[in-house]
Amino acid sequence: MSLIDLPGITRIPLKGSDQPQNIEEITKRMALKYVTDKRTIILCVIPANIDITTSEALQMAQTTDAKGLRTIGVITKIDIMDKGTNAKKALLGQEVSLRLGYVGVKLRSQQDIKSGKPIQVALEDEKQYFAKHPVYSTMGPGYTGTKTLSDKLSKILYTHIKHNLPDIIKEIGERIMEVKERLTELGPPMPEEPNEKMQMAWTMVMEFCARFKNAISGREHVKKQRKEKGQQYQGGAQIKIMYYHLLKEYSRPDYKVTQEYDDDFLNNAIILHEGDSMPGFPSADVFVSLIQPQIEQLKNPAIDLIQDVYNYLEDLATNIQSECFIRFPSFGEEIMEKIIDVMQEEREKTRYLIESIIESEQTYMFTNDPEYLNTRTDIVTVSYSNNT
Repeated sequence: MSLIDLPGITRIPLKGSDQPQNIEEITKRMALKYVTDKRTIILCVIPANIDITTSEALQMAQTTDAKGLRTIGVITKIDIMDKGTNAKKALLGQEVSLRLGYVGVKLRSQQDIKSGKPIQVALEDEKQYFAKHPVYSTMGPGYTGTKTLSDKLSKILYTHIKHNLPDIIKEIGERIMEVKERLTELGPPMPEEPNEKMQMAWTMVMEFCARFKNAISGREHVKKQRKEKGQQYQGGAQIKIMYYHLLKEYSRPDYKVTQEYDDDFLNNAIILHEGDSMPGFPSADVFVSLIQPQIEQLKNPAIDLIQDVYNYLEDLATNIQSECFIRFPSFGEEIMEKIIDVMQEEREKTRYLIESIIESEQTYMFTNDPEYLNTRTDIVTVSYSNNT
């Protein structure tokens, strides 16, 4: 059990101090941080020489503990109340009721503390004060005295612990599991011999390589999916989907390469490339001039896809690196720099390869494709030949 003495709600900054202008907000937030915890027992300290209905501490306690299961009222400064007044109504809960009630105490004064008055002597003085007081001596047990407050708090604490013990045991078990997992992530102790340090570094590098390959092949994702029960595609499956989206865009049934060309544009292209050839037999240059710009349009989407795949692989490598080199972040950053250098080099090689393939397709028009020969070069349509 921890005892936390919270400050009162300070409304105005103390002159000449370093208290900020929002000191009231700060002290309220500090108090709420603790009293909102369901396992906290609130000792709501209220001076007897003020109107209990104006106590902000009591209001905060009732707000955070609406059922009153963990709030005890403690009324202090009973001995310095005005003559002819007493705190009997407050102690009996007749002014503001609390489920667990109130206890009045007489504490050491500042002068007693300065003079070094022993606590045992102060407790005896308190006992005599309540026993001889004309009002408090007539009240039943359980309303006054530090001993009464201690016994009452012990009973409430026992009941509170008994009620929260299952949750506490569960939380301790979860914390133990978290610590064990953290220790597993940290791995064995740091070796002292240079060759052992090199072996450890090599092991981490190999672990990264294996996990990166497994992520691309899908094995890493399968392990995570079993653990997290997620459905999001990752690794090689995600890259394949990116490829598929580009392929789908240019292979859908309604896609036509010449959809941007109208009849006037086609006739104009035939006239431009007819030259001195016989009419009715369009030059092959017409076909080349029309198809080359369309092939050129495939270059930018393909290059963009390369960059998208690179970005995904870099993020994937960064995530795996942060886990494999968690004990040595500086070493991991250096490894990541080398990884990025290699990936950027391979990206440029891939970009060059894709551009070369597209340029080769533009340079040579392959017309021996069966579909082209059977369906694209018929001068007479099939329906017309059947009719004749």
